[in-house]
Amino acid sequence: MRIFTDKHADLKYIKKRRLLLIGYGNQGRAFAQNLRDSGLNITICLKANSKSVKTAVSDNFKVITPAQIDSQYDFYIFLIPDHVQAEFYTKYLQNRIPVGATLLFAHGYSIHFKLIHPPKNSDVILLAPHGPGRDLRETYLNDGGLTCFTAVYQDFSETALQQALGIAKALKCTQAGAFLTSFEHETLGDLFGEQVLLCGGLAELVSKSFEILVKNGLPPENAYLETVQQIDLLAGLIKNHGIHGMTERISLTAQYGMLKSGHKIIDNNTGKRMQETFERIKSGKFTREWQKEYQNKLTNLKTYKQNLKKTELEKTAAKLRKKIQGQKHE
Repeated sequence: MRIFTDKHADLKYIKKRRLLLIGYGNQGRAFAQNLRDSGLNITICLKANSKSVKTAVSDNFKVITPAQIDSQYDFYIFLIPDHVQAEFYTKYLQNRIPVGATLLFAHGYSIHFKLIHPPKNSDVILLAPHGPGRDLRETYLNDGGLTCFTAVYQDFSETALQQALGIAKALKCTQAGAFLTSFEHETLGDLFGEQVLLCGGLAELVSKSFEILVKNGLPPENAYLETVQQIDLLAGLIKNHGIHGMTERISLTAQYGMLKSGHKIIDNNTGKRMQETFERIKSGKFTREWQKEYQNKLTNLKTYKQNLKKTELEKTAAKLRKKIQGQKHE
């Protein structure tokens, strides 16, 4: 995999472009502030009733509504949620994008699954930072940067990659490294990682571990502290030293426990279910289900989140956070 750094990037490819950033959430705000501080001219596009309008205006950005988009803009940065991008594009941008314009996405979802069909006479690029907006902004202010993925889906101008690297440099991502990938690989990897490990898998593993300990007589507070409370420590060790390096930094008892139990919890059947999840993502079935869920006003998702709030794990977490914060202020 090729990695681009500051020496490969030049702001000249985007310096004179008229950038319209669509959305102003955590990632959008960080993008906008970093790009502006790097000398680029940014306009924010938000619906008139968006709660983010007040924030963007207080941050001294020019804000327009989707109905006010016109041909003066030739660089569109999509930072609204994946599931609303196609609807926004169809309603406000389709057949209105000037020749030679650039469409930039922070996730390949809408392009890879063909929810958006960009005009053939445009550039389509990807810039996906490896972290939330808060970290993107903080590392920029501390003269650092986050690594990112970058990719080109359509290169009408023959400078699409240079434009992507220009944005990466303006965000300071090239200080850490911009990793060249494809829209397909970024999209499939991101969705799979979220569902199987980072969000879905981890949440279920944590919940089941907590439930088993409580079921076997441990107080909920003990169960929480032995599971959830230590995740960030182990995740940090794996990130910084690898799994073998993490193993070398835990007790021999913990190492032997890994040997005896790890493969029994995550076994071949788990691997098969992971593969099934990947196929569901790759085939587009997950995307179709998710878009349908959005059209149905997120009914199932809302119920799922409401049920999560009622679990003993969540109640214990809230109670312990309050106690720990109280101790810090004594």
